[in-house]
Amino acid sequence: MATRITPSERTTSIGQNADMERSIAISAEAVGSVGLYSSVVTTAPGARTRIHHHGECETAIWIVSGRARYTFGPTGVEQTMDAEAGDFVYIAAGEIHVEENASDAEPLVVVISRNCPGSVVHYMDET
Repeated sequence: MATRITPSERTTSIGQNADMERSIAISAEAVGSVGLYSSVVTTAPGARTRIHHHGECETAIWIVSGRARYTFGPTGVEQTMDAEAGDFVYIAAGEIHVEENASDAEPLVVVISRNCPGSVVHYMDET
């Protein structure tokens, strides 16, 4: 099977917060994927996620435009890495981290792919 997903066919919703838009192209719900998820995420200037991880899912991120800052480590903030348009970022399964738009003027646009069939997010401040 092969499936084409046009921009108008993506499922678009709020991402991890109101400053993020998630446009899902590949998932179990969208195309019946059993081991792959892919979306375009747009983050407003200066916005960031809560501290979280993606469980057993590895994550590949391609920076389409803008500048990103990632913090990661045992509590999600020990180490910092910046990335910009054209860069790929790899987040290992279970890695606790924060994603941030490092610009206060331009949106950050990234393509995210994971080896799981949906958007798996586990927040560290949930009980």
